[in-house]
Amino acid sequence: MLHETGIIRSDCYVSNVVNAQPAGNDIRAWIPLTKREITPDCVRFRDRMVKPILVEGYHSLLKEIQLVKPTIIIALGNTPLFALTGRQGITKWRGSQLVQNAADLLEPTGEPPPKVIPTYHPAAILRQWDWRAIALNDLRRCKRESTSRLYKTPDWTFIIRPSLVQALGTLGALYERCEKGPTLLSFDLETRAGHIACAGIAWDRSNAICLPFMAVAQPEGYWAEEEEALVLDSLTALLTHPNARIVGQNLLYDCQYTWRHWHTVPRVHFDMMIAHHTAFAAAAGPDDTSIAKHKKGAKKRQGGFKKSLDFQASLYNEHYIYWKDDSKEWDPTIGEEQFWRYNCEDAVRTMECAEVLGVRP
Repeated sequence: MLHETGIIRSDCYVSNVVNAQPAGNDIRAWIPLTKREITPDCVRFRDRMVKPILVEGYHSLLKEIQLVKPTIIIALGNTPLFALTGRQGITKWRGSQLVQNAADLLEPTGEPPPKVIPTYHPAAILRQWDWRAIALNDLRRCKRESTSRLYKTPDWTFIIRPSLVQALGTLGALYERCEKGPTLLSFDLETRAGHIACAGIAWDRSNAICLPFMAVAQPEGYWAEEEEALVLDSLTALLTHPNARIVGQNLLYDCQYTWRHWHTVPRVHFDMMIAHHTAFAAAAGPDDTSIAKHKKGAKKRQGGFKKSLDFQASLYNEHYIYWKDDSKEWDPTIGEEQFWRYNCEDAVRTMECAEVLGVRP
């Protein structure tokens, strides 16, 4: 797999978090998953209680990293992902462009910490062969990022708390683009309690606006009634313009909300979820399958690669870090900027995915 993605095996240094095998080849022997499994000899590491052998092994690994001075570390599986970055969940974080926890560096040198990109453990791929293609994509990303310790991060510009002038000005400028010819627009809704919380629109890979309609600090709504009427009039005019080419992720969901609350349906040009599932319908995997019954009653797994936006972004976005928990972890007591920024990020990442798949106005 390394050679298939242009990585020369002799250029790599291979090690382990712990150079030993847990009893029964079960990582729970070192990292308890439940309180009941925690024993008196466990010690705190990151936010977990673990066996001392894991901490000792990680300290030895840090010395190896100091000697090797890698530009990038490919974390194979959950254990190195957790040890190096503190994050957990390889299926969620694989392909993400992370860095080693800077606080763990033995001797600060002024240089950035090594990059860390996690992917599936080879043993897991042997058990679930469909993951091989996904891991190959992650390894290609590692190859591209292996020349330095610095990531080239996207230069995003998000309008997340627009004034009425900003909102109408942006929508008006996009409407003028549509007047001149076909215009690709990425559209994404966030909903809350059966209502539209905000609407995000991106007009390229870098620029997006979030139009809030609900706000925790303003129970009556983000806009005054007359202002919301003006915003909705401009927004629906844009979304239904004959030259508007609306792209999105699972737009059937969004369209039911726009019809119910705004009595309009955007001019849908391309749905990422449908397109991705069409392209990879045959590659069934355990994380995104449905169960159907044969005529004889036997169960058969159907489906393809995961169709979620984060999974597609991990394949198609030039720079990728898992972000989908941002909407779940935002704290309403400190404002909604994180939630609105999440909406904009959905929109620009969708735009990039669509363009990589060849969508044109």
